Amino acid sequence: MTIVSPQGKLLDVKNEHFPEVTSQGFPREKAIQLRREAISKLVTYASEHGVKHYVIEKLSRPKATAKSKSGRRKQSKFAVGEFLQQMQVLVPRVGGKLHKINPAFVSVDAEPLSRKLGLDVHTTSAYLLAMRFIANKRTKDTE
Repeated sequence: MTIVSPQGKLLDVKNEHFPEVTSQGFPREKAIQLRREAISKLVTYASEHGVKHYVIEKLSRPKATAKSKSGRRKQSKFAVGEFLQQMQVLVPRVGGKLHKINPAFVSVDAEPLSRKLGLDVHTTSAYLLAMRFIANKRTKDTE
């Protein structure tokens, strides 16, 4: 997660990691609980820092295209619907507004920028999505 000012300045970065949830044999209910807690922590953290606009990717369930068996298992356990549903519930509770942005080419653009900013590719992608939202908002405001 990135927190970005209305002017596009990167203010803060916060990530939650829980790689164990995609391990073979990890209990499904426990995985759901861990993901929900992590999302809740991030939304609460953002709201405590004055965030009013929450930007996420317009996601669809990824196709299991990994070459390895464990990679395909991890992809198939990616809980897109669960993430969207939780964000749609939590964001209004903290007084925010949820925006879904098309993620086209964000990962490609994030690779060179991530080295320059000293961030991982996923965090840089989140920053670029926020920048896309700000640019779209400015365009709509000037129309």
